[in-house]
Amino acid sequence: MTDIDLVRACIRGSASAWDELVERCGSSVYDAAGYTLRRVLGSAQEEDIENVVQGVFLGLCDKGCHRLKLYQGRSTFRTWVISVTSRFALNYIRTEKRKGSLKYCWLDDDAADLLERDELISLPNDERDRLFQAMEELPQRDRLLLKLFYFDGLSYKAIAELIQMPLNSVSPMIGRAKESLRKKVGAP
Repeated sequence: MTDIDLVRACIRGSASAWDELVERCGSSVYDAAGYTLRRVLGSAQEEDIENVVQGVFLGLCDKGCHRLKLYQGRSTFRTWVISVTSRFALNYIRTEKRKGSLKYCWLDDDAADLLERDELISLPNDERDRLFQAMEELPQRDRLLLKLFYFDGLSYKAIAELIQMPLNSVSPMIGRAKESLRKKVGAP
């Protein structure tokens, strides 16, 4: 059964299809949750990973499978659900941080960048507009790489699979895209 057929069967309410979907991508969801939590927090508690995994699967079947219906088959379901899991994990971190139940430390600059999306909203309108205008002036591939990594929270591996490029090419290409964006914005 193809990914899209499996998703359609899940949307129709097939319990066996749902079991197969969880079997196919359960470990990927777990790994993506753990990876995102470790990357941002410095470590990941089993309870937090399980909360994210449970939240992702509940979110997929909640409200008549509303989120599951968003899968369009442009990538493998595994790649798509990893992206969903990364975004859910980042939202989980934000929520738990606000409650004061999580402490975090940045492992690297890229991890900090993943959470800077909220800061974009607080930028003055002219700076935010300048940033987004500069992004639109980038070549399509650079724009795509930056959006997938920073806005969608995809891992290098997921990006490599999605746009069909060697894994070891992703990091340098994102670095060059960031540098191009800095030059266009005029940042040091």
